[in-house]
Amino acid sequence: MIKVENIQFDYTAKQVLKDISLSIRPGSFTGIVGPNGSGKTTLLNIITGQLKAASGNITIKGRDIGSYRIEELARHIAVVPQNMDIKFPYTCFEIVGMGRTPYKTRLQGLAGEDLEIIENAMRLTETLDFAGRLVTELSGGERQRVIFAKALAQKPDILFLDESFSNMDIYYSIKCLNLLKELCAKQGLTVVSIIHDLNLASAFCSDAAVLKSGRLVKHGPASSVLDPELIREVFNIKVVRAGETGLAVLADL
Repeated sequence: MIKVENIQFDYTAKQVLKDISLSIRPGSFTGIVGPNGSGKTTLLNIITGQLKAASGNITIKGRDIGSYRIEELARHIAVVPQNMDIKFPYTCFEIVGMGRTPYKTRLQGLAGEDLEIIENAMRLTETLDFAGRLVTELSGGERQRVIFAKALAQKPDILFLDESFSNMDIYYSIKCLNLLKELCAKQGLTVVSIIHDLNLASAFCSDAAVLKSGRLVKHGPASSVLDPELIREVFNIKVVRAGETGLAVLADL
């Protein structure tokens, strides 16, 4: 589904990503983890075409990302950022409806099928009650759920998230992660998400990619990648297994 080959990226004189290569399989839920400053968001921005690598190649569904027109790429991928500053007083329904833009010409309005898709996306994210409210009136967590619903309304093959549930309370974080896991299993959605919480990554992700200092340390099944020894090496913390998927983090200062 996604192939990343020998990606290098520099900010001025600083090398941020160093020879990153990985493949992401269809229907997987891949968590990108690593310490602050390890290049996670930069890598996500390069894969989604928001930044251009100094060298290397990105292919999505077998095609070089540069060969896609913007509206064409938007039919295949959706991105949920960590924060999205919305200053105009759109209603939540209008925001979610923007997810249908890649399928419309400039003069086309929303048709019956679009309205069904929008309503379903809002129902799945428990934002349907917000439909008539202004997005500028919502809390940070509520707004994140609306942006998540917009991405689902886009009906992508691949969904990218950059710590997108950080403002949500634990109930909605778990609910959204469960929803993503279900969409991967039942609809073949491919999910790539930056996740700081190692316990959530271990519990919900099928695969994991670990970055440190701009290099890919390990990539593969989350159950084998997120092992205590590797986490200690990368994060300088001590962890132990807690059940089949959980991790118990212990301070080791």
